[in-house]
Amino acid sequence: MSLLRQLLLSVTLAILVILAGTTIFSIGSARQYLDAQLQGQSDSTATSLALTLSQPSNQDPTVRELLLSVLFDSGQFQVVEFLDPTGRILIRREMGDGRDDRVTAPDWFSHLLPLERHEAQRQVTNGWSQLGVVRLQASDAYARNALWDSTARIVSLTVGAGILWGLFVAMLMRWLRRALQDDVTARVQAMAQAAAGDELPPVRHPAMVELREVAQIITHAHQRVQATAAEHQSRIESLELELNQDAVTGLANRKYFINELRRLLEQSAPGQGEDGHVMLFRQCDLQSINQTMSRQVVDQWLRNMGQLVLEVLRERLGPQAWLARLNGSDFAFVLPMVPGPVAVRVAQAVGEILQAQRIQLGQAGLCRWRMVLTDFEPGEGLSDVLSRLDEALMRAESAGHTDVEYLPGEDLRSLTGGRGGGEQAWRTLLRNALQEGWFALATQRDPSATSEDRAQGLLTLHEPGASEPLSGYLFMPPAVRLGLSAACDVQAVSLGLAWLRTHPGDLVLRVSLASILHEEFRGEVAALLADMPDQSARLLMDLDSYGLVAHRAQVTAFAAMLREHGVRLGLRRFAEQPEALLYLHEIRPEYIRVSGNLLAAQTDSPGARRLLAAVQDTAREIGAVVDLAAGS
Repeated sequence: MSLLRQLLLSVTLAILVILAGTTIFSIGSARQYLDAQLQGQSDSTATSLALTLSQPSNQDPTVRELLLSVLFDSGQFQVVEFLDPTGRILIRREMGDGRDDRVTAPDWFSHLLPLERHEAQRQVTNGWSQLGVVRLQASDAYARNALWDSTARIVSLTVGAGILWGLFVAMLMRWLRRALQDDVTARVQAMAQAAAGDELPPVRHPAMVELREVAQIITHAHQRVQATAAEHQSRIESLELELNQDAVTGLANRKYFINELRRLLEQSAPGQGEDGHVMLFRQCDLQSINQTMSRQVVDQWLRNMGQLVLEVLRERLGPQAWLARLNGSDFAFVLPMVPGPVAVRVAQAVGEILQAQRIQLGQAGLCRWRMVLTDFEPGEGLSDVLSRLDEALMRAESAGHTDVEYLPGEDLRSLTGGRGGGEQAWRTLLRNALQEGWFALATQRDPSATSEDRAQGLLTLHEPGASEPLSGYLFMPPAVRLGLSAACDVQAVSLGLAWLRTHPGDLVLRVSLASILHEEFRGEVAALLADMPDQSARLLMDLDSYGLVAHRAQVTAFAAMLREHGVRLGLRRFAEQPEALLYLHEIRPEYIRVSGNLLAAQTDSPGARRLLAAVQDTAREIGAVVDLAAGS
């Protein structure tokens, strides 16, 4: 029960007690007054009758009886009698013991509030001699009626006053409740629900001193709450920045990226909602950049690069676009509800910005970016999307090109037979393939060769139960990432030598840079070549130009070992690493493959023409063939 209700109930009970007491005392006073009136009436009438009967003219018994009868017939007395001096009743008039019809008061009222029996007697004399005694008993019929009427009026007045008080209390409670609701409850609720800058509703009952004081206290409390809320909001924003923002670049961090991607994936059931895309790009040479430049310069370069990419995203996607830095070298952003063609265009625009922001790393050339793009659909698992990004990144790192590696989910599922593309799945598959000998060599004619007796070999993986073998283009990127590329390339060399034993002509095999950098790989390959010298003389190793620039010592040592066993060398992707021109004489390749980009650029670029001429001149000096129709 509320305090207000308790207070009003207490006051109501007190009022009821007062009204009840007033009613009781009023009825008691009326009853005493009527008793006194009846007693006085009896005394005065008895005195008057005694004096009348004492007159000599009224001492006749007939006259005496007539006077008593007249008095009795007035109805004001219950008993009228005349007694002789000895006490013998000479004349008596008395009403019956039954109910008096003149009494309108109910019997219960007469029993509840009885009136006393009022008697009076006087002596009748004749001079000094006593003639008798007159005795009267007043009738209380009229007194009872008067007492009943008075009691009814008092009770009615009391009940009416109680009803009016009840109505007043109800209206008072309603008014007080409304006043409390308007000036206390509503303001407190507004203070609880209002934002930090919102104001409280005005006071509607300023005349009430108590409510005005409470309203002032609430206003002061609201001001303190506003100050506290502003401080807490500032702390929350600071914590959110710390939790969701990269400290160096000011971009979103990995946690924010994961949470946003998970929200997009879980916002609707599978097959419903709009698809989207995710792009991730990695700076492959961040460690070398940190060794070449100061930390402040590198941080500023990363900030500038991030802002440029963010401007492109906001220009194409709107102000809600964001870019996240996942770790030191990885950046990513989400393209929600963006179809494939638009996503590819955005990725290309970002790629142009990244290529324009590359830093020179001395003789190693410009730093490298690897960019990947994949799609997602609502209801898809977060791990599936991240695994697909990881798969695409491994392919981009292995291929070494500067284009965006686009790997849609359907393409990965079709190429891998529905197998997951994460590192753990690849690790299990590759280890089983190495242990069980699931590798084979697929060959085709080398389109760049001048004769038809040179073939290209590609390592394939035949998993039992799979519908088709996996190409090396698919499993070598994760093999490089997992440190298993050397073992796979050893298998390729072994299978290539075995193929040369049963087939005429030459065979070209690609070897990954990661395998060349592996310590044990050179010795294992040397042992295989030493066992088959005739086949080694018909084998060509295709190397990446970037390795010759970035890891010159290891690549030249590997090339020297190959020449010792009669293996010839080829160099691919020369246009992307023109610095390799300085070291061609150290490995003396049989051919140099130049991509079509350099050929296309020579039309408008004098520098491209001079570079191509220098390549051709150097190739002639070392006896190499320049392949101008080759890709990467």
